[in-house]
Amino acid sequence: MRRPDQLRRQAALAASASVAFALLVAFLAFLAFGREGRLGFVGFNLAGLVEGIVFLAAFVTALGWVRSALRLPSPTLLSFGLVAPPTARRVAERVPLVDSAAALQTLADHRVVIVQEAGVPIGVSGVRRERITSWDELVKVPGDIAVTDLRRPLSHEQLVVVVDGEKVVGVVTQEAFLAGLWGPVR
Repeated sequence: MRRPDQLRRQAALAASASVAFALLVAFLAFLAFGREGRLGFVGFNLAGLVEGIVFLAAFVTALGWVRSALRLPSPTLLSFGLVAPPTARRVAERVPLVDSAAALQTLADHRVVIVQEAGVPIGVSGVRRERITSWDELVKVPGDIAVTDLRRPLSHEQLVVVVDGEKVVGVVTQEAFLAGLWGPVR
């Protein structure tokens, strides 16, 4: 799992490499046309337009390759790393930490609660109504990772618990993750 600053660096390098690749391919097209085109800047000419189209096709193809190889979010890649996804800590929904005896009363007011005994988390209630999901069964992620890297764990689990060391920050649910892709994330 990657942090947003790591995604920024990867996106800046990948987008720059894509531009360099596209310029190289356009230069090869320039040489193939007998140095006539110059991307159409000297005068309106067919060779220049073809070079421009070759540049765009090579750039889009290279962006597709690096995006799939590095699993980069499109906005981060297309902005050369200027836009990065938020951290899991920032989008995690705060959930109450309750003693096991008070879990049912608190669950009536909240969809998900973290159940603890003697200050130590033992599970989550609300994921499956019929039982408390054991703390060992839950996916736990550090708070400083990029929220886009939660896609894999959330494709198999209903929620992930965001932690900072031993401290519970909150949870990110499948529903909140998908809503964040299409709307604002707190």
